[in-house]
Amino acid sequence: MQDVAIVLLVLYGLLALLLPMGVQLARTGSTGIKGLSGQPGSLEWVAGVGFILAMGLIRCTLAVVKGQTPEVSMLFETPGLGSYIIASILFGIMFFIGFILCIIPGIIFAVVYHFYGYVIVENPSTGAIDSLKKAADITRGHRWELFGLFIVLILINIVGLIACLVGVLFTAGISAVAVAYAYRSLSGESVVQPT
Repeated sequence: MQDVAIVLLVLYGLLALLLPMGVQLARTGSTGIKGLSGQPGSLEWVAGVGFILAMGLIRCTLAVVKGQTPEVSMLFETPGLGSYIIASILFGIMFFIGFILCIIPGIIFAVVYHFYGYVIVENPSTGAIDSLKKAADITRGHRWELFGLFIVLILINIVGLIACLVGVLFTAGISAVAVAYAYRSLSGESVVQPT
């Protein structure tokens, strides 16, 4: 359990560094950091690190539900990064369009395709479109239950935020592991039973 805490601490620390840069980027148009393009405030640097950390969080939570010990190095592994970035962009565009079309289609889209990142992390050779198709297959027949799970997790995280923002450090980790557990269970894969 101590290893899980260390991994989450490193992840939250990195996210704590990226969040202020994102806020500064939104307000001033610059993060103050030169990215790959060499331009100050380049968005690709912040986004790239964010994609890598998001995949790392998925990788670590999958390790937990498999009964393995997550390691800090898992946060920075990049197999399947290209597919993950493309699938994330497609997911974001479709979610945004669905949200604009009266909110409900966006929520449905999010529930149906939410597991695309898990598919890519477990099978890095999977393409972006195939990961979205596989995510839809995994959620088929369980979408109402997943919708209920996501509502409960959102409420848990709101309570964590209300607890002086400190509580979300715990509730976000619990939520991430719960989603990984749901993914593995719905995929028909083995999971470690909580004790």
